[in-house]
Amino acid sequence: MTSNTHRNLTLRRFLSLGGPSGLLVTLGLAIFFVPATASAHRTVVYPGDSIQEAVDAASPGEKIVVMPGTYMETHGGSVAVRIKKDGIRLIGKSRHGEKVILVPGPGNRHGILVEPDDGAPDIQGFRIRGMTVQGFSNNGIKLERVNHFKIVNNESIDNLENGIQPELSANGLVKNNLSYGSNDSALWIEGGTNIRVIGNVTHSSVTGLEVTISKDLVIRENESYNNTIGMGLYHPSSASEPPLPVMENLRVEDNYIHDNNRPNTAPPGTSTATLPPGGGILLLGISKNELEENWVENNDFFGLAVVDFCLGTEGIPGPCASNTSGEDPVPRDNEIEENVFLNNGTNAPPSHPLAPLAADIIEVYLDPTANNCFEENTFSTYSNITGATAPQQCL
Repeated sequence: MTSNTHRNLTLRRFLSLGGPSGLLVTLGLAIFFVPATASAHRTVVYPGDSIQEAVDAASPGEKIVVMPGTYMETHGGSVAVRIKKDGIRLIGKSRHGEKVILVPGPGNRHGILVEPDDGAPDIQGFRIRGMTVQGFSNNGIKLERVNHFKIVNNESIDNLENGIQPELSANGLVKNNLSYGSNDSALWIEGGTNIRVIGNVTHSSVTGLEVTISKDLVIRENESYNNTIGMGLYHPSSASEPPLPVMENLRVEDNYIHDNNRPNTAPPGTSTATLPPGGGILLLGISKNELEENWVENNDFFGLAVVDFCLGTEGIPGPCASNTSGEDPVPRDNEIEENVFLNNGTNAPPSHPLAPLAADIIEVYLDPTANNCFEENTFSTYSNITGATAPQQCL
């Protein structure tokens, strides 16, 4: 931190306590109310200050409050704000409709990255709330190797790779965020364990809400619309990280997935660029998950597609070259219950080898032992490459 900025932050912190007498009172209260292991530090960042410099000066566990305004970092690094310390709480203090907005500075390709150095232990504890991250050429808000985190009430706008992405992280909450304008995923949970994904809105991206190589997730009460694919639950070969030993138990419930007919804008040559528009929920080659009480409507190709990874990517059953992870490409033992599928596959589907199967529910796999089952769903149309006339009932 430069000496002027450090002096500025220190003075504002001092004055916010009410001068010398206020400081004494506050310190006296801290003796009674602050646990010995907790940090009592709080830094306030104002327009014209550097968020990165405040982070660099912070102690582990510190709360950094950012006042309304537009912030641009000028340090020239590829990441605008990089956090490596335990327990940092980055809080955007919006008020009277004013936002805290982070935009790219010189050289910045990523917005906010929370990640330890190579070889360092995972970060323990992180919270971010009330931040708008906008216009970065790569990622908006990304966490990697963070344990116990909360990403709540943030906005990711036009961050062109991924919007919000907790990766290889665990024991977290991703709640009430808005993310749109990404050419990959608006919200991507990759390599996540024990994470709740609740009440987020994702739109105008290639995949609205994506999950890969994760386990023990609750995905509830999210809305996804105007994407190429509303929700993608993808095979490990679609991930950027190696597969986990166990990848199952995604509970997908009470989500509203609708009107996902946006043309695919992913960079040519990427796996994402092969996704056809018009998809509600794409369950691609993953197993042992539950989809319950979701409302899926007005998607031109399908409401739900349960697809063998190799058949979906190359049109052949496995093994296939696309399956770089070597994991089973067949979706197995998924339970789809009490969902509503309305008006899916009724408009002109995209040009795609599977377009003739357009329907509310599509199943595309050949293995008769896959054991995916359906119970008490509402739908009008169903199709299957084996010629089955109805989905298998749950026993």
